[in-house]
Amino acid sequence: MDKRLQALAGRQGGTFSAAQAKALAVPDHELRRAVAVGELVRVRREAYVASAVWASANPEERYLLTALAVARTRPGDGLSHHAALALHGLPLWDYAADRLDLVSKVRQVTHRRGLALHPSRGLLLQELEGVPAVSVARAIVRSAVSMGRDCAVVAGDAALHRGLITVAELIDEVARLTPHEGRTRAMDAVMHMDAKAQSVGESRTRLILDDLGLGYESQVVIRDREGRFIGQVDFLVEGVVLEFDGRNKYERDRDDEDDAAPEPGQVVWLEKRREDAIRREGHPVERVIWDDLARPGLIGVRIRQARHLVLRPHATEERPSA
Repeated sequence: MDKRLQALAGRQGGTFSAAQAKALAVPDHELRRAVAVGELVRVRREAYVASAVWASANPEERYLLTALAVARTRPGDGLSHHAALALHGLPLWDYAADRLDLVSKVRQVTHRRGLALHPSRGLLLQELEGVPAVSVARAIVRSAVSMGRDCAVVAGDAALHRGLITVAELIDEVARLTPHEGRTRAMDAVMHMDAKAQSVGESRTRLILDDLGLGYESQVVIRDREGRFIGQVDFLVEGVVLEFDGRNKYERDRDDEDDAAPEPGQVVWLEKRREDAIRREGHPVERVIWDDLARPGLIGVRIRQARHLVLRPHATEERPSA
C-alpha cells in the first residue's frame, strides 16, 4: 500500500476517507488498486479501513471501524445513537450493525441506505479519535429510542459504573425528547439501569429478573454470624444467590495477617469453599452462563425451585450504596 496511506491509516486507527487520501495527493487509482489486492476494505463510498486492522477486529470493533471511516467522509457531522456508544467505548448489545446514526445539518430525520441523519440544531459535540460525536448521555437515551431498552441499559450500566454520567444527566436528556420521539420508552430504559453492574452479562441477567418479576438486590456482600466476609455475589434473588457466567466475586477481605494471594490452581477450590459457606448460611446458589440468557424462562424455573431451599440465614447481608 502507498506509504502515504499507511501513515494516514496509522494515525487514524486504520480508517480514512477518500478526501483525506486526495489531500495527500494519492490518486484514485491507487485506492482502487489497494482495494482490489486486499490492502484496503471499502466499507462505504469513499470510506476505507486498512485490511490488517479489519481482519483482526471482532464484529463490534468492525462496527466502530465502519463508523469512524464513514464519519471521516462527512466533515461537520457527528456520530450519534449506538454509533456514538461504540466511539465512547461502551458495550453494544442488541443493536443494528448495518445502521449508522449521525447528527447533521438536515431539517428532519433522513435515511440514506444504512445512514440515519438527525438534525444537529446547534448541538455541542465532543471529539474522540478525531471524529465528532454526541455526549454519552445523549447517545444512551437516543439508543433507547432507536434500538430499544436492552441496548441502552447495557451501555448505560457501563457508563454509570465507570462514572461517565449520572442518572440525573440521563433524565435531563430524556426530558429533551418529545412524547412523539419516544420519551416514555427512553425513561423506561433509564429506570432499568444500575451503576453496580460490572459486565454485559450481569446487565442482561438483571433485565431478565426484571421481566420475570422477581425481587432481587445486586452486588450484595454476605458475612457470617461473626461478621466475617464470605463473599460478594452478583444477585440475591429472594434469598437465592445468583451468579453470572460461573464466576463468583468471592475476593476475601485481606489484612496484614493474610498469606500471599492464592495460586491459580487454588482458586477453584477456594471459591467452592466460599460457595459452601454461603449455602451453610441458608442461601442456595444458582449460576447463569451465556447460553442461559437465551432461555429466561429456565432461569426463572431454577430460581423458583431453589427458593424452597432458602433457610433462615445467619449471614449478614450488606447492600452497597449506589
